Amino acid sequence: MRTKWLIPSCSVAVLAIPGVVLGEFWVKVATEAVIMVLFAASFSLLYGQTGLLSFGQGAYFAVGAYGFALSMTSLHLAFPLCLLIGIVSAALWAWLTGYLCVRLAGIYFAIMTVVVAQSTFYVIFQGYGITGGDNGIQGLIPPGALQNPRVYYFFTLVIVGVSYYAYYRLVGSPFGLSLRSIRENPTRARFVGIDVRKHTLKAFVLSGMFAGISGVLFAPFTRTVVPQMADWMASGKAVFMGILGGAAHLLGPLVGASVWVFLDAFVSGFTVHWPLIIGLLIFLIVFFVPGGLTGLIASYAGNPDAHDERGQIS
Repeated sequence: MRTKWLIPSCSVAVLAIPGVVLGEFWVKVATEAVIMVLFAASFSLLYGQTGLLSFGQGAYFAVGAYGFALSMTSLHLAFPLCLLIGIVSAALWAWLTGYLCVRLAGIYFAIMTVVVAQSTFYVIFQGYGITGGDNGIQGLIPPGALQNPRVYYFFTLVIVGVSYYAYYRLVGSPFGLSLRSIRENPTRARFVGIDVRKHTLKAFVLSGMFAGISGVLFAPFTRTVVPQMADWMASGKAVFMGILGGAAHLLGPLVGASVWVFLDAFVSGFTVHWPLIIGLLIFLIVFFVPGGLTGLIASYAGNPDAHDERGQIS
């Protein structure tokens, strides 16, 4: 029981430090990193735990952000209610699209998630009367003290901390074990009585909800939403962060998102070719450290069998 609380508690304690000691710019960078942790976790739940390669996480990130934005600007609802509507919107969209996606497997599943992401982008981009089209929606200013970057950082940290703890418990639950069984061998999982389609749909909806929470937090952070949140490039960020950190490891999303965002902010200050540098880093990780940075740390800590050739827990 102590171990179950130790990892989440230590992680939150460490992440609280930037909000106290860093300057305003780096506090904003840290806020983005914390938000992206949950976005990376949404990919890791599907790929690292269930074995489903998704390129469509941006769709649910965007639906959550737009659900929040429309609730605030069109319906003029209270801030907490806007957050809730955005999360529910993302979960519902994940359920509707996931019902179709989970009927496919392998590369066909991956292609279908791309279709979902691009379709969501097209609907948002063309919906000028509701979504503002390519102009997006601006003026998403959080209320009161949340306008302070440090306060918003801690607000984000609390929500992401609770959500990540839910992810942590989910992975360690019997349901999480069933997902890993599906990842390793869907046929054998089906043989022992696991309803593969039902379990993958649940994982898909939970993944979409996590992506939606990150989108809901990102909207008032940037104070604007744009259709590009839903395209395949936005989804690619979740994939890169998940692979960078180690999609199958519990702390993989946290490590991957933190390294990605801080490296992005640091390298982009020196050169306009920062995407090339980050791309080379991902290339090296995929080829030489398939378990991601977390897997590398685990192997050096004396657990060389912590991941298999796909970077997943054996």
